[in-house]
Amino acid sequence: MTTSEQTVEHDRPHQGGWGEPASRAQLWRIADDLRRRAGFRICAIEVRRSDDMMEFVAIAGDDPDVRELEGQSSPLDAMYPAVELGDVVGVFTFVPWESMTQEAWDRIEPYVVVPEGDAPSSSDDWHPQDMLVARLFDGAGRLRAFVYFDVPDSGLRPTYELLTAMSADLDVSLQAVITTIEREEYAAGIRLATGARVVVRSAASRHGLGELLRVAGEELHRAFRAEVLAVDVFGEALTMHPPAAVEVGAPPLHPALQDSARACWARQRVVLVDGTRVWGDDDLDAQHRDELVALLAAHGWGEVVIVPVGAGDEVLGMLAIARAVGSAAWTDDESSAALDVGQDLGRAILNARASQREREAAEELRRVDDYRAGLIATLAHELKNPIGVVAGHAEMLASLGDVEGLPPAALVSLEAITRGADRLATLVDDLMTLSKVGDPSRELDAVPVDLRWVVTSVVEQATLAAAQRGVGIVCATPPEPLVVLGDETSLTSVVTNLLTNAIGYSDQDGCVRLSLWRQDDHVVLECADEGIGISEDDRTRLFTEFFRSTNRDALERPGTGLGLTITQRIVERHGGRISVDSELGVGSTFRVLLPIAEPPEAIVVTW
Repeated sequence: MTTSEQTVEHDRPHQGGWGEPASRAQLWRIADDLRRRAGFRICAIEVRRSDDMMEFVAIAGDDPDVRELEGQSSPLDAMYPAVELGDVVGVFTFVPWESMTQEAWDRIEPYVVVPEGDAPSSSDDWHPQDMLVARLFDGAGRLRAFVYFDVPDSGLRPTYELLTAMSADLDVSLQAVITTIEREEYAAGIRLATGARVVVRSAASRHGLGELLRVAGEELHRAFRAEVLAVDVFGEALTMHPPAAVEVGAPPLHPALQDSARACWARQRVVLVDGTRVWGDDDLDAQHRDELVALLAAHGWGEVVIVPVGAGDEVLGMLAIARAVGSAAWTDDESSAALDVGQDLGRAILNARASQREREAAEELRRVDDYRAGLIATLAHELKNPIGVVAGHAEMLASLGDVEGLPPAALVSLEAITRGADRLATLVDDLMTLSKVGDPSRELDAVPVDLRWVVTSVVEQATLAAAQRGVGIVCATPPEPLVVLGDETSLTSVVTNLLTNAIGYSDQDGCVRLSLWRQDDHVVLECADEGIGISEDDRTRLFTEFFRSTNRDALERPGTGLGLTITQRIVERHGGRISVDSELGVGSTFRVLLPIAEPPEAIVVTW
């Protein structure tokens, strides 16, 4: 007696649900060897699939009716009631037909085929409904296969002594069955896992959606050994692999296939179309069987598998996998792997969409920033000449007043005009500088610069202005060169802005300390004052364009709100960083770190 699926329908075709042809052929050779050595006409190997269905993968023997059962499947639990009734000897269980209960028979009857044979004449004769099976377990104790023996050459039931001898003699061959099963499943797992890893890596690489579908589709096309593979993101993208392949499903079938994929996502199953019908979706089979079967025939496809793609509760699309006639049959392990891939690909699609939105937002911000920078540069350029004209004429009128005696009120107005023109000129200069240092396309013309010379020069120029405000300057620089690679004019602006701010926000009798030293691979420039300080809230916006302060005392002092912005951008363009520590009413300390240029001995210092 041999088991077979006869009346129960499943979500995949009966034939060829497990393994590669090479593995099936290897198991058939083992089965043929087992039956010859054991002295039986029939030996059948039934493998446990990942869905706990048992499938005949190899049947050796001369009974054509029994051999037609190859590829058929049956529920694992259907056999246990009968097997538990048998006598266990070694790896074998023998169940004489008279020991079979009605309940056990009812469980297995839909799945059994009884070979033709003569009725036994004695209790020692083999009965057609006798069952002899070896249960094979792996190292973890998990059932992996049943090996059935039927129709003994002797016509007699096996004795205890015979079963004991068979267990010993056939042990190596039975272990080879487990080895073949595990090798096949391991190889399939590696192949499918490779495709899944590409999907995950593609998402981690932040590809755009189109690139993600191309890279993942190419790898999945290989992993699933497809003739044609389509990746359909509903309403958004459709890619074919190979690119010139015919589309899997003409446009009239798209809505039905998409509806089927949505239903399959909720149930986590795949749909398979072969040359006879649709498996896994009765509605699709009832409404479109003829069209889908005709599609397969027209393109020489043996199977088409529809795999849902999604994330969470959202169905995003589907994979359509077509295999050519004569190629390896779709397996249950591939169904499980494909569902996992559908989930990985769904998450990757969501990530790609999010990345695409981020890139678009960043590009839009870049365009806005470029427009703003261009506008600032244009305004600064256009304002520079008129401001120069205003300042020049104000100066001329003032000189005329000295000669011709303009009224005092007119001289006051001229002084106000001159101050306003000077402030506007300063603002325009800062705007033009900001435009230059903020332009990413503007390359930095870096040369060796000794910061000691820059600091000393700036201090010399600022000493008089500081003295006029009653502010002292203390400068500390080392005797050895501290050289960085950069633009000397820009680095001079950094020191000037920091020192000018420190002087401007210091009160009378205050002191500003400007220090320069080496710290590991960096040059540190520190500017500390004893001025009005900066609040914690203001420090978070300190380097923002045009932001000065929320402190009324600070706002009463002159400034454009651009100096620190310019300073930060120059420092960052030189590969450095700037930080600030401050306390209201106590003072502020700005610290700049710039990469040092090695070796400093190679720099010739001329001052």
